[in-house]
Amino acid sequence: MDVKKLIEEVLIDLGNNKSLTDVSSKIQIIVRLLGDDKLRAWYNCEFVKGYTDEELPDYRVTRAADIKADYIVPQGYGAWHMPDQSVPMFNLGKDKYDEVMIIKLKENISSIIECSKHPEKMVMSLSPYETALVQKVLGKAHIRSVHKVIPPSVFKTIIDNVQNRIIDLFMDLNDRVFNGELDIASGQGKNEIQHVINNYVTAGVVQTGSGTIDASHATIAANMTSTVSAETKDKLNAIVDELERIVREEDNAEIKQDLSDLRTELQTPNPQPQILKKSFKALVWGASVTCKATIEKLVGDAIDLLAGLVS
Repeated sequence: MDVKKLIEEVLIDLGNNKSLTDVSSKIQIIVRLLGDDKLRAWYNCEFVKGYTDEELPDYRVTRAADIKADYIVPQGYGAWHMPDQSVPMFNLGKDKYDEVMIIKLKENISSIIECSKHPEKMVMSLSPYETALVQKVLGKAHIRSVHKVIPPSVFKTIIDNVQNRIIDLFMDLNDRVFNGELDIASGQGKNEIQHVINNYVTAGVVQTGSGTIDASHATIAANMTSTVSAETKDKLNAIVDELERIVREEDNAEIKQDLSDLRTELQTPNPQPQILKKSFKALVWGASVTCKATIEKLVGDAIDLLAGLVS
């Protein structure tokens, strides 16, 4: 497969205002063909599963525009209902204020793009620790709900950063590796690819481990993903069973890993259609000629089952 041609196609597509989700399949193929672990890990975080315990790029860390709460204040024999009120978090001091106002957006790029279409409707829940700080500010008030207000521009900032990194990375690879006709499998080719990737993928990350507040319970409140029904899950598991039978004799570690990923995702309480769709598609790209047609048919059946759940 011609990596240079695929890279040029992605650059042309993005130049023609196609979205990142439109070109994500081509990018995934390029990532696999380049064979760089750092690039593959970045792609999986940005396009597939989102960020969990990984280092977070700095463009995904921002500050809340406000914290708003709906609460009830006891007053004599009654109470005052205070809806949609700004909480003066600065009363806790600058350090606590800076701590609680941090927003870390860990969703994959498809969800970020969906959020960007209606940014005014997007809010973020608070972790139990952060909610306790809000309670400290409001005193005896009974909190009914509380959320962080996400700056509307942050979604576009993330999309622009991911797109610009891909454009810069692919243009640099096209100039420094492929125009020089380096063999990407050679030691020199791999070193040059790794050097270029390090300039764009690993630059500007924020640790989510000790030393920072990682609001692991905080999520964007709007539900941007559909769920897979029990009936659909059973049918998808049956397709995976058949795929495993077909490739049992194949010496292809990547296909077996993709099948393992599919099985793992299907065993979760709420399998994500986007992850399932990408993993099914990846099976076709890695299939050998002898079983490619059969795998394509089964993958097509799986994609049909997921139709409507993911764009």
